[in-house]
Amino acid sequence: MARIEQEEIDALRNQADIVNVISHYIPVQRSGKGYKAICPFHNDHDPSMSISPDKQIYKCFVCGNGGNVFTFVENFEKVSFVEAVEKVAELTGFHLSSKPAVSKVEVDPHKKALYNVLNETINYTMYQLDTSVALHAKEYLEKRGIDAETRKEFQIGFDPDRTSVTKFLRAKGFEEKDLVSSNVSRVNENGLFDVYAERITFPIHDMNGNPIGFSARTMDPDNPSKYINTNQTDIFTKGDIVYNLHRAKNEARRNKCIYLCEGVTDVIAFYKAGIKNAVCTLGTACTQHQLSLLKRCSTKLIFCYDGDHAGQSATYKACKLALSLGAQVGIVLNKTGKDPDEIIRMYGNEGLINLVKTPITWVEFLYNYLVENTNLNSYSEKKELIQKAKEEIQTLTDSTDRSYFIDKIQEVTKLHSDFDVNVPVTKNVTPSIRLVVPDGTKDAEEMILSMMLKSYQATQIFENDLGYLIEDTYSKLALTILDISRERGKCDIQVLIDASSDQASRNLVTKLVTRDDYDQAFDEEKMKGAVRKIKMAVLSMQSAQLKQQINHALNGESLSLLINKYNECLKEQRRLLNEENQNSSNE
Repeated sequence: MARIEQEEIDALRNQADIVNVISHYIPVQRSGKGYKAICPFHNDHDPSMSISPDKQIYKCFVCGNGGNVFTFVENFEKVSFVEAVEKVAELTGFHLSSKPAVSKVEVDPHKKALYNVLNETINYTMYQLDTSVALHAKEYLEKRGIDAETRKEFQIGFDPDRTSVTKFLRAKGFEEKDLVSSNVSRVNENGLFDVYAERITFPIHDMNGNPIGFSARTMDPDNPSKYINTNQTDIFTKGDIVYNLHRAKNEARRNKCIYLCEGVTDVIAFYKAGIKNAVCTLGTACTQHQLSLLKRCSTKLIFCYDGDHAGQSATYKACKLALSLGAQVGIVLNKTGKDPDEIIRMYGNEGLINLVKTPITWVEFLYNYLVENTNLNSYSEKKELIQKAKEEIQTLTDSTDRSYFIDKIQEVTKLHSDFDVNVPVTKNVTPSIRLVVPDGTKDAEEMILSMMLKSYQATQIFENDLGYLIEDTYSKLALTILDISRERGKCDIQVLIDASSDQASRNLVTKLVTRDDYDQAFDEEKMKGAVRKIKMAVLSMQSAQLKQQINHALNGESLSLLINKYNECLKEQRRLLNEENQNSSNE
């Protein structure tokens, strides 16, 4: 596959004007020396995106999204870096010497055959829904507010009898084994028959938009199985599937959240209300795989399950799993006893919008959930509630959340117990140090990075005197700056943005170059002072950890070793503090 040479990327970037490129996508307006625009990466109302033609970068001061001309196209069009380079070349009239082919994954012939069967089934059932045999099905859908436009968007159909889909597909030349393998047809002693006979069909797709199965609702009021879903096939695993994710993923990225409902018709009701970042897990308990798929689209998951006991229990379990995966969660409390489509029919779209726009936090839900499942007239159940609360509080990382939770539990139980809180250790740490960044340390890290962007001397001081930063994103960026500086003699901001593998790093670069002190001359003493600040912060964390270990030493030998390390740590802290005081007095 042809590749674009770095020299050509640099030449294109130097020729492309970021203002002109961005104005192809969104309106921009002059503002002083630069330009501003409504940010397309969050729900912006006032122009919060700044575009600097001098630095050839953009930066949103609300959501933090930032980068260069390639980054903007990547994020706006949801394409790869190579595709973004091609698009910028096209917009600016730059001739690339070679057009790189975007790599395509070869589809397994067997899976492709199943996709084809399902696509034809979707087309056929959609056609049948508009015939006279489906009048009762169409009437049911319209009573639930699912109009023709919505039916078309979600490709809703109807299978009229036990053999119509099977006969149609066989007439189209599809092999019986593929009909069975896709779970559209089954075999009994009388031959093939339709799996979804006399049911309304809701097609299910994978994240890439390939059809993989159906959720189907019966029209027979006496049938105990109201909904059935496709069985396990080579392309359908129920615990891996999130309904509507292929439609919702881009909207979820733009809105920085995704709504998780219980069923297909809930998702459709959200869509009708204009909320297009809603999905569901087809009535099953959330799996780790499903939540991981959702996290790729947004780290904030808002759960919109039923307000009954079963729905709240499912919410509790799903939120616990989501939090363990590092997601943020919010919970919509639906105490109306009505499904989303019923809320729309009774109160209009605004009724549903108002219900979901202010989700409660996890700690609020946790308190409500535990209390609602406790008989507060029973002393033993209140004691049990206290014990459950003690277990839950160990998972709360925010001190305000912990205080709120303890106060509320003690208030409702009228029991005062000793909540011994072991604060969870953050994973994002330097070796053997829990990440609790002292005041001013983050600013020192940003000052170091800002100086490294402008001065090779600063990168040498960083490499020789420090070599790390406390926060992981900052540390990775510092090492990338170091690599580029070694190769080029200085750090090129545009090359750094391209080399940054994640948007958080790009956002950080644009934040640094828009700092008030960025354009100031390099100050060696300030650089060394910031390095001391980081060292002192790390030593402070080490000494605190060693002190805790000393209190829990298992034997005299380990105690002696820990005390020696602790004293060395304090000695180095004092040395750095004296150095800091001496520099301050010389100023």
